[in-house]
Amino acid sequence: MISFSAVSKNYAENHAVDSFTLDMPSRKITVLMGLSGSGKTTLLRMINKMVEPSSGTITIDGNDIQELDSVKLRRSIGYVLQEVGLLPHKSVLENVSLIAKISGQTDKDAKDNAASDAQTRWD
Repeated sequence: MISFSAVSKNYAENHAVDSFTLDMPSRKITVLMGLSGSGKTTLLRMINKMVEPSSGTITIDGNDIQELDSVKLRRSIGYVLQEVGLLPHKSVLENVSLIAKISGQTDKDAKDNAASDAQTRWD
């Protein structure tokens, strides 16, 4: 589970995120919806420590992300950034399985796991 507890992100006097609290259950699809500039991307970037929260706590399966190694954390989370996140010369499946391959899975296993997980989620 990914949990946000009173998470805020401030840039000078601009409050990108203000006291956000949410529990996102494991193995469930969670959708963040909002207007442009409402903090959706900032929240997602905070999960993998690309952006540090100004206050509050983010935990993954009960572990405070501030105590986790950034590289290992980023390799354990799969997500695609809007617009610029995909490698254009690779298929969607190749993009999705890339981190698993970097982490040591064979090409076949990484693609099989990604395809299997996607099928399970949409069944």
